[in-house]
Order: sequence, then C-alpha cells, then structure tokens
Amino acid sequence: MTSLRLSLFLGLVPLLLAGCIPDASADTATEAEAPPALVVPLVTAAPDSRAESRSFVGRVEPRRTVDLAFQVQGQMVERPVSEGDRVEEGALIARLDAVSYELAVARAEAVNTQALAEFERANTLVDRVSTRARLDSAEAERVQAQIALSEARRALDQTTITAPFPALVARTLVEEYANVTPAVPILRLQDISEMRVVISLPETLAAIARSNAGAFVAEATFPALADLRLPLELRDFVTEADPVAQTYDVSFAIQGALDPRLLPGMTANVHISPRNDVARISLPTGAIDTTGPDGPRVWVFDPQAGTASSRKVTLGLPQGGSIVIAEGLQAGDSVVAAGWWQLTEGAPVRPGNL
Repeated sequence: MTSLRLSLFLGLVPLLLAGCIPDASADTATEAEAPPALVVPLVTAAPDSRAESRSFVGRVEPRRTVDLAFQVQGQMVERPVSEGDRVEEGALIARLDAVSYELAVARAEAVNTQALAEFERANTLVDRVSTRARLDSAEAERVQAQIALSEARRALDQTTITAPFPALVARTLVEEYANVTPAVPILRLQDISEMRVVISLPETLAAIARSNAGAFVAEATFPALADLRLPLELRDFVTEADPVAQTYDVSFAIQGALDPRLLPGMTANVHISPRNDVARISLPTGAIDTTGPDGPRVWVFDPQAGTASSRKVTLGLPQGGSIVIAEGLQAGDSVVAAGWWQLTEGAPVRPGNL
C-alpha cells in the first residue's frame, strides 16, 4: 500500500510542476508581436523672438498690357493720344476714315426697307394670288437684309477705338494717315486701374506663401521714390516654376491711392513680415514633414505613451537653419527632429541624441 501511494505521488509531481512554471513560449510570442521602439532625435519647440522679415527685389507692372487693333481696314485719320498719356475708360484712342462704311450702312438700310415692304406685301396677299413659296422667299430676303444691316453698322462702329479701361499709353505703333489692315496693332495700353509688384520666390518660401498668405504683411518701397511706402495684397500666384532659377512669380496689388509718379517697370523692394498677432515658435527645418496630404506637419512625441503622432502646422518664414511655426505647436512640445519619414501614427519611439 505504501509503495502504491509513493508511485501515485511521483506521477503527479510533473503535472504540479507544469502548472507552476510559466509558459516561456507564450511570452516569447507576445514579445514578437510588439514592434520595436524606433530611436529618434527630439527637439523642443521654443519661442522665437527674432524680428522675422525678408526682403525681395521686384518690379512694378500694370494689371495687364493690351495691344489694340482695328477689326476693319482703312486710313487712320485721327489718333489723339501719345506715348505716356493717361486716358480714362471710354476715351477716343484712334479713328479711321468712315465715309465708305457710312455709305455701306445707308445702302444696307435701303435694302432692308425694301425687303421688309416686300415681305409685308407677300404676307397680305398669301391667301389671294401669292403662293406660299413667294412668302417664304420674301421672309428669307428680309432676314438676310437685316443681317447685312447689322454687319454694316458693326463695321462702322469698328472704325473707332476707345479705351477699354483706365490706361497708360505705353507705345504707339502706327502714325496718323497710315493705311491699316485688320488685327495689326496700332498702340499698346497698360491697365493702371490696379498697379502690381511682381517678385520671384524660391520654392521653400513659395510653399509657405501659398498655404498661409494671411499670416504675413507685405509692403513695398521704391528706390526711385524714396518717400513712398505702400501696403501690398497678394493677387496672383504662378504655380509653374522658372525652369532655370526654380522660382515662382508672385504678384501683389498695390493698395491705396496710386502715386502718379509710379510707373510700370520701376524697381520695387518688397518687405514681408509676420503679423504682430501671430505667435512664433521655432523648429529646425529638418523637423518639418512636407509629405502630408493636408500640408506641412510635424511629429510630436508623447512621453507618457512613448509614441509619436503627426500634427498639422502653419509655417512662417525660415531664418537660417530654422523655420517659424505660426500655428499648431506650443512652446515646450517635443518634436521628432529627424527620421520622421519612418514613422506611422502612434508608432512607439524612444528619444535619442541629435
């Protein structure tokens, strides 16, 4: 009996030991499922108190430049404007000898009157002696006569050219009493209803101006007019880069009353600075992730969770090797300084040295 009990006890020992020893294979599998933490350098977002401003050389341009031409041929008998003149909208620019066109209108009016009378006569007699075919023919002739009259009147109107907008006469190309043909330019007008300043921005600044133009203030000074300083407002942004300089043309409209001394082609210095109400935080340019679908972003480190997540930011102007963050960060935030292209949302990370 004693030997039987001893045998049963010895048989249970392996089972008891199996229940008490942890399953090492299960722990190994759990550790294998957890991704390893990526070591990344961190930088602390710090306030930037520098006077952030950039200057660019540009040129003054009119809103648009147009070459004007007659749409009919003839002898130009009047051109009351000269190069450098300022003209108001609707002012006479040039006039052709219109006698032949006036005669054409008179002839078209006579034909139209006759065609209308013939149509009315055919319409009155259609139920008596006239046939339906005669009435249709009279109606077609009436319509053709009306079209011919409209064309003659339009050609007469085109013997004069008036200013389509407030303009500056940039260049005259044809003198008075010369015979002109259709579509040959006779002078060049510059639209001065709004004067603009055009500058070229490098691609790094162009991206900032495109995404957050409202965070900046732009002003222009002019070397030829030392006492003139005018505010600017962003108008046009050319999205096709210069193939050589890899820059983008940006056009600003000059605000306020225009100084009559300001002329197209003058040199302008454009000064761009942030608005005073925009808080500024500085980060190294390498910490900015420009591959996000919604614009620039940074990867912020959460020390409690040990993870990094992306955050959309609004960029300011670069200064040396750093760039200003106008919105999206607070001073003291820990940001991944490099290697962000390896990260995914909520990825585990460990701080490393720069």
